[in-house]
Amino acid sequence: RTITSGRRSVKPISEDLPIPTTKISKMVLFSAGQRFIRPALRRTTHIFQENVVTRVPRSFLSSNSTPLKPEPPEFMNLEIARGIQDGTSLYVRHGVGRQRLLQIAKDESETSLVVKWQQCMESFLGIQVHVLAGLGYAPDESGIGTYNQQLAFFMQDCAPDVQEELRVRGRDTWREVLGTAFDIDLESIEEVPIVDARNIMHKVSERMRDKDTLDKIAKKCASIVPNDNPQVEMAQRHHMVQETMVYDVYLGGDPNFVSQNGFGDDEKAYVRMQMVMAEHTQDPLVSQYVGTAMMEILQAAGLDQQTLQAAASQGK
Repeated sequence: RTITSGRRSVKPISEDLPIPTTKISKMVLFSAGQRFIRPALRRTTHIFQENVVTRVPRSFLSSNSTPLKPEPPEFMNLEIARGIQDGTSLYVRHGVGRQRLLQIAKDESETSLVVKWQQCMESFLGIQVHVLAGLGYAPDESGIGTYNQQLAFFMQDCAPDVQEELRVRGRDTWREVLGTAFDIDLESIEEVPIVDARNIMHKVSERMRDKDTLDKIAKKCASIVPNDNPQVEMAQRHHMVQETMVYDVYLGGDPNFVSQNGFGDDEKAYVRMQMVMAEHTQDPLVSQYVGTAMMEILQAAGLDQQTLQAAASQGK
């Protein structure tokens, strides 16, 4: 079924193919660590379906014997967009999602920054899945992909003040997620001018495209033992990339990159930088810098679109 979004038509994303990174919310995808969400989505949606969908009892008063097949809205409008953002923010601030984020923050074990980041992403995506499922979107990655497509097309036709409103809402929710999970005071976040943000992300992109970085990722991924389950192997590749991005691109060097740019000296500096840079995720130059570099990272890891599509075809 084709879903209409304003003046455009959006075809639901097939689960057989990898989701193009451009189809996922820029707020979720801005940092390198955030771009690899598929394994987290699969874990999140499995938990959602096992613990929520399959446990909803059918009312004994119901006479309807035909199972309902939920359908998402045919098009996005301002009421739906605001409602989804409000619902997501509510769970982040007061719901079970917040409890999980606080649990991550209180973890005093030697859990690595990358693992905590992945746990944070799973919690956030779980909230999104829950909110979107209530509106008929599929409780999986295809549902999130369809929603993001509809929202992107809707915002293209919005008035500038509406675009800014939705952008700021999304930014603030993302900052709330990170601040809660990593125990960072939101009041401590100081905005960076757009010129400085562009310069910072240009340097990040250069570090991402550096030959040593790409070679390290390729070597790590080549060492992965083949697995009969392609999702397991893909998750391992994602993890290898995330580790390299965090510990080599952002936290590598002496002094490290985030320290050089005034975000702090500890591991939380990486998170703090993402919270600050969330203000500029939709800037065309910033998007270009990150997107171009990420294509090379994905290719080095064997996670580029062409490779994944070929792997999916072989598995059929």
